[in-house]
Amino acid sequence: MPLGQLGAVASNTHARTYVSLDGVELDTAELVNPALLADASIESLSERFREARPFKHLVVEGLFAPQLLECIHGEFDAVRRSDWERYDNRNERKLGTKPSARLGPAAQLYFDTIYSKRFVDFIARISGIDGLVTDPMLYGGGLHKIPTGGKFAPHVDFNKHPVTKLDNRLVFITYLNKDWKPEYGGALQLWDADTDRCVSEIVPVFGRSILFYQSSKSIHGHPDPVRAPGGRTRRSAAAYFYSNGRSDEATDHSHTTIIMKPITVGPYARLALGVKYWTPPVLIDAFRLIARRQWP
Repeated sequence: MPLGQLGAVASNTHARTYVSLDGVELDTAELVNPALLADASIESLSERFREARPFKHLVVEGLFAPQLLECIHGEFDAVRRSDWERYDNRNERKLGTKPSARLGPAAQLYFDTIYSKRFVDFIARISGIDGLVTDPMLYGGGLHKIPTGGKFAPHVDFNKHPVTKLDNRLVFITYLNKDWKPEYGGALQLWDADTDRCVSEIVPVFGRSILFYQSSKSIHGHPDPVRAPGGRTRRSAAAYFYSNGRSDEATDHSHTTIIMKPITVGPYARLALGVKYWTPPVLIDAFRLIARRQWP
């Protein structure tokens, strides 16, 4: 869906507000499934969140209007190359939008929705965490895409926002992959820190969302490389929620992402790393420039 064909126009008909995205009219009252916002539903979702293992998390289907997600999916190809941050090393190969990235109107509507008062209250009631703070900069969040061979070793996320220094409490992810099959790889793994094993895998199918608690034991990743046919990328939208202080087991020591289960590389990959170590930086930069032009 070309960016030039996208636009957002609000109207009011019969006391309801609609938004038009490339000719698709969306009722703003139904961007988030109203049934899941009901009190009884929230109580059930909160119980599932608290009892989930290996750490508190919740997987939800059909939380957002499919038409909105379809529009977001179509905007990935219109994101400017300069707006993507690229990560490429033995433990991580992915792309994520920069905090300064210009998002399309559908993606912006999605993030405005999940950072709205009603949705933040929804997340707070499920998690039991009061005083949640949003991050309009979308540091570490935004749109993510994982190309063929892309991966992310099991890790724990950064624990403090690099600018505001607020505590990272929750991450919320919605997957945007149509007809995604388990054999395509890229499933999100949740690891048990005490037994050192993966106990849950979430296939990143279209419209599936996951909310999970952030702590030193929230080990997650997708080390199984993406191998979808036709060069398809694994797509998602992610956002973090913060608080000013916390009283749980988390440390006050600030840290960035910590790799907990480094990916083992074969002899050829080790050779490549060795060549990289001894190659002059100017040549590495040239190779990176060529390689990036091949990335989605």
